[in-house]
Amino acid sequence: MSNLYAFCIYLSVQERRKNTISCGLAACRKRQLNNPQPGDRVFARLDGDNPWSKNQCGVEASSNLIHQEPWLVFLEYWMEGRLLSSRCAATLIDEWHLVTAAHCVNKPNKFSRLVARLGEYDLSTKKDCRQGVCTDPPLHIEVEDIILNPNYKNHRHDIAILRLKKAAPYTDFIRPICLPTGPTTKDMKFSAGAWGEIPYEGVYSKVKKIVLLPNVDIEVCAKAYPNADLGQDIICAGGERGIDTCRGDSGSPLVLYRKQAELRGVTSGGNSICGIQGYPGIYTDVSHHLNWIKEVTRPIEIR
Repeated sequence: MSNLYAFCIYLSVQERRKNTISCGLAACRKRQLNNPQPGDRVFARLDGDNPWSKNQCGVEASSNLIHQEPWLVFLEYWMEGRLLSSRCAATLIDEWHLVTAAHCVNKPNKFSRLVARLGEYDLSTKKDCRQGVCTDPPLHIEVEDIILNPNYKNHRHDIAILRLKKAAPYTDFIRPICLPTGPTTKDMKFSAGAWGEIPYEGVYSKVKKIVLLPNVDIEVCAKAYPNADLGQDIICAGGERGIDTCRGDSGSPLVLYRKQAELRGVTSGGNSICGIQGYPGIYTDVSHHLNWIKEVTRPIEIR
């Protein structure tokens, strides 16, 4: 167990007594869905009849599980040539940048290298296949720069940008998500997914998982966590038994599916025992930080 992960577990034990927020989250229930949010979603493959354009965001290649959430990135923490057991995730928003939780990367002394693992599905296999479709090998790109939100403090404004050392190539398994196109509303239903701990089992999942989470009113959320200073730049989602986010998946995306998928939230916190009825997960609301994200990720002009 790495020091970074142990730090998150320590907070979890302390906060359990206060019934507030713990860190280090992951998708907690192994519920694989072919179509998390049906509606009028659009699919497009690179070699299809209606080929995907590299200018598009938030479009998956197909409804096959192996194509879902191609913007989801597994973060590898390294210390002196050794891969640590710390676990977080991130979201690809363009070929150079990832969005993650600030608490995943705010202690650089806990790791010497941070590597983005893109195009991953099953962490335990070199080649992943489902329903006749096989992935390309996962792509590893080192993180060159970590940019914490300047207002991050005490789990508030829990969001960070990671700049990659080289551009990520877009494929059917590696694609960017769209940023929010408007404010978060109460009627929204989200999708969350990653490789974190499975609730009531205490083990990490090797396979990318996806769960459906309803939006929960912040006032309801505040009653569930009376000792937590939640703020207004959050989304509360879930609160159903066994359907939650959990340790190991902090930084992973909370996704709204329309025709194109939007990054609405970043997995940040929740009850120390995940999957408990009445205790929704806490997600940083990306729409509140949109101007900062655009400023940090804008192309540098060469004069």
